Amino acid sequence: MNKEYWSWIFLALVLSGCASSGSHTIKPVSPTAVALDDEQVRSTLIGNKLNNVGPSGLPYSLSFNADGTEIFKLSGNPPETEYWAVKDGVICFTSPKIPKECYRLKKDKDDYWLVDPQTGAVHYHYTLTAQ
Repeated sequence: MNKEYWSWIFLALVLSGCASSGSHTIKPVSPTAVALDDEQVRSTLIGNKLNNVGPSGLPYSLSFNADGTEIFKLSGNPPETEYWAVKDGVICFTSPKIPKECYRLKKDKDDYWLVDPQTGAVHYHYTLTAQ
Protein backbone atom coordinates (compact mmCIF):
# COMPACT_ATOMS: atom_id res chain seq x y z
CA MET A 1 0.00 0.00 0.00
CA ASN A 2 1.36 3.33 -0.98
CA LYS A 3 1.51 6.70 0.71
CA GLU A 4 -1.33 8.15 -1.40
CA TYR A 5 -3.67 5.32 -0.32
CA TRP A 6 -3.01 6.01 3.38
CA SER A 7 -3.47 9.72 2.81
CA TRP A 8 -6.95 9.10 1.40
CA ILE A 9 -7.83 6.76 4.27
CA PHE A 10 -6.68 9.35 6.80
CA LEU A 11 -8.68 12.11 5.08
CA ALA A 12 -11.80 9.92 5.02
CA LEU A 13 -11.47 9.20 8.75
CA VAL A 14 -11.00 12.86 9.59
CA LEU A 15 -14.00 13.92 7.51
CA SER A 16 -16.22 11.20 8.95
CA GLY A 17 -15.25 12.34 12.45
CA CYS A 18 -16.16 15.93 11.59
CA ALA A 19 -19.50 14.87 10.22
CA SER A 20 -20.44 12.85 13.29
CA SER A 21 -19.01 14.95 16.11
CA GLY A 22 -20.74 18.02 17.41
CA SER A 23 -24.02 17.23 15.69
CA HIS A 24 -26.86 18.65 17.71
CA THR A 25 -30.34 17.62 16.72
CA ILE A 26 -33.15 20.08 17.40
CA LYS A 27 -36.55 18.60 18.12
CA PRO A 28 -38.80 19.49 15.16
CA VAL A 29 -41.79 21.75 15.67
CA SER A 30 -44.89 19.63 16.16
CA PRO A 31 -47.73 20.04 13.65
CA THR A 32 -50.02 21.22 16.48
CA ALA A 33 -47.66 23.98 17.71
CA VAL A 34 -49.06 27.50 17.64
CA ALA A 35 -47.28 30.83 17.25
CA LEU A 36 -47.82 33.07 20.27
CA ASP A 37 -48.92 36.69 19.93
CA ASP A 38 -47.32 39.58 21.84
CA GLU A 39 -49.42 39.21 24.99
CA GLN A 40 -49.01 35.42 25.03
CA VAL A 41 -45.24 35.78 24.64
CA ARG A 42 -45.08 38.23 27.55
CA SER A 43 -47.34 36.19 29.84
CA THR A 44 -45.44 33.01 28.99
CA LEU A 45 -41.91 34.34 29.42
CA ILE A 46 -41.95 36.98 32.17
CA GLY A 47 -40.93 35.37 35.45
CA ASN A 48 -39.95 32.15 33.71
CA LYS A 49 -36.96 30.68 31.94
CA LEU A 50 -36.41 28.71 28.78
CA ASN A 51 -34.06 25.74 29.27
CA ASN A 52 -31.95 23.82 26.78
CA VAL A 53 -28.72 21.90 26.34
CA GLY A 54 -26.38 23.46 23.82
CA PRO A 55 -24.28 21.76 21.14
CA SER A 56 -21.41 21.61 23.66
CA GLY A 57 -23.57 19.45 25.95
CA LEU A 58 -23.76 22.18 28.59
CA PRO A 59 -27.17 23.24 29.89
CA TYR A 60 -28.20 26.86 29.55
CA SER A 61 -31.22 29.01 30.31
CA LEU A 62 -32.80 32.33 29.36
CA SER A 63 -34.60 34.04 32.27
CA PHE A 64 -37.07 36.77 31.32
CA ASN A 65 -37.89 39.91 33.30
CA ALA A 66 -40.71 42.42 32.81
CA ASP A 67 -38.19 45.27 32.35
CA GLY A 68 -37.02 43.81 29.04
CA THR A 69 -33.88 42.19 30.40
CA GLU A 70 -33.12 38.54 29.87
CA ILE A 71 -30.40 36.68 31.77
CA PHE A 72 -28.47 34.14 29.71
CA LYS A 73 -26.86 31.51 31.95
CA LEU A 74 -24.55 28.86 30.48
CA SER A 75 -23.47 26.22 32.99
CA GLY A 76 -20.04 27.03 34.40
CA ASN A 77 -20.06 30.65 33.20
CA PRO A 78 -21.20 33.92 34.78
CA PRO A 79 -24.68 35.12 33.77
CA GLU A 80 -24.94 37.64 30.95
CA THR A 81 -27.61 40.32 30.64
CA GLU A 82 -29.31 40.55 27.27
CA TYR A 83 -32.41 42.45 26.18
CA TRP A 84 -35.66 41.28 24.64
CA ALA A 85 -38.74 42.87 23.12
CA VAL A 86 -41.74 41.50 21.27
CA LYS A 87 -43.71 43.16 18.48
CA ASP A 88 -46.15 41.62 16.00
CA GLY A 89 -45.49 38.17 17.46
CA VAL A 90 -41.74 38.39 16.85
CA ILE A 91 -39.38 38.35 19.81
CA CYS A 92 -36.00 40.04 19.30
CA PHE A 93 -32.88 39.64 21.42
CA THR A 94 -30.00 42.12 21.60
CA SER A 95 -26.74 42.12 23.49
CA PRO A 96 -23.34 43.76 23.24
CA LYS A 97 -21.92 40.31 22.34
CA ILE A 98 -24.40 39.19 19.67
CA PRO A 99 -26.14 40.83 16.72
CA LYS A 100 -29.89 41.30 16.92
CA GLU A 101 -31.71 37.98 16.59
CA CYS A 102 -35.47 37.75 16.00
CA TYR A 103 -37.77 34.73 16.17
CA ARG A 104 -41.37 33.62 16.51
CA LEU A 105 -42.12 31.70 19.70
CA LYS A 106 -44.12 28.55 19.03
CA LYS A 107 -45.63 26.36 21.71
CA ASP A 108 -47.10 22.88 21.97
CA LYS A 109 -47.81 21.47 25.44
CA ASP A 110 -44.46 21.68 27.30
CA ASP A 111 -42.33 22.38 24.24
CA TYR A 112 -41.26 25.81 22.96
CA TRP A 113 -39.42 26.66 19.76
CA LEU A 114 -37.79 29.80 18.41
CA VAL A 115 -38.25 29.82 14.65
CA ASP A 116 -37.20 32.21 11.91
CA PRO A 117 -40.17 34.53 11.23
CA GLN A 118 -39.55 34.53 7.46
CA THR A 119 -38.50 30.97 6.67
CA GLY A 120 -39.96 29.00 9.59
CA ALA A 121 -36.56 27.34 10.15
CA VAL A 122 -36.23 26.02 13.69
CA HIS A 123 -33.31 27.55 15.58
CA TYR A 124 -33.91 26.41 19.17
CA HIS A 125 -36.09 24.06 21.22
CA TYR A 126 -36.78 24.69 24.92
CA THR A 127 -38.70 23.64 27.98
CA LEU A 128 -40.13 26.27 30.34
CA THR A 129 -39.72 26.49 34.11
CA ALA A 130 -40.25 29.16 36.76
CA GLN A 131 -37.25 31.39 37.60
